[in-house]
Amino acid sequence: MPEHDDISSEIPPFVKKYIPGVMRGLSWAKYSEEKSKGTAMKSEALKDAHAKGLEAALNAPQGSDMDRILKETSEELWSQANEFTEEAKKISMEINNQKTKEEREKILMDAKEAARKAGLQGAIAAGWEKGWKDGIEKRSSTKSD
Repeated sequence: MPEHDDISSEIPPFVKKYIPGVMRGLSWAKYSEEKSKGTAMKSEALKDAHAKGLEAALNAPQGSDMDRILKETSEELWSQANEFTEEAKKISMEINNQKTKEEREKILMDAKEAARKAGLQGAIAAGWEKGWKDGIEKRSSTKSD
């Protein structure tokens, strides 16, 4: 991201003033870069959580109540995601109440971070659920073989 600042500092002020697309292009590039990093992070969390859910299902003791385990664990994981989501909403409601641009930008960054946490936790919850279901399916298919 500092490289975008370097590029921006090399652009003469009159170009920035009279060709606003230059700055929008740099902003879009920065946004796109941040977005792809966030997507990669969530994808990795989804895979890791899937593996943990799969392992948990395969290692669950015989005769345990599989539906209850799924329900309780899923509710806990999704509850955390919902808490982060509510926090992001609460923070974002404060953005326009700030008096200066700097204060608004700080609150916006806080809201983005809270939203990132919510998305990451959602990926973890979804991955674990999918892994658990795949593990149960695998367990029942090996029993019938």
